[in-house]
Amino acid sequence: MNYEFVCEEGFLIVKLSGKAGVNERLLVKKRLIPYLERSCTKIIVNLKGLGESEGVHVLGVLNTIKKECELLGGEVKLCELNPELYRYIRENRLDQLFEIAQSVEQVKQSFKEKNHGG
Repeated sequence: MNYEFVCEEGFLIVKLSGKAGVNERLLVKKRLIPYLERSCTKIIVNLKGLGESEGVHVLGVLNTIKKECELLGGEVKLCELNPELYRYIRENRLDQLFEIAQSVEQVKQSFKEKNHGG
């Protein structure tokens, strides 16, 4: 799996692409920590580039990101899921753990609305 981290406008956008492997959650933690230490606590995980992966491996990555972020008082939201992953998340009722939006812009707006009581 490939990771791209972009800090912009107070958000950390994590772009995941490629295929998730068995030990992926350990790799993402190692890569993620330096960005979280810079106080980026509004995290947007963009799953647009994700290839065919076992849902359970992707979920391990997402749970690791969520856990590490929440330890620092942050929040994680997802966007641009492919139909198979979205279905997996819905079938396993994980949409109750993760807020899901269509685009990065929608996620940014939902963070802003939350911060303004909106």
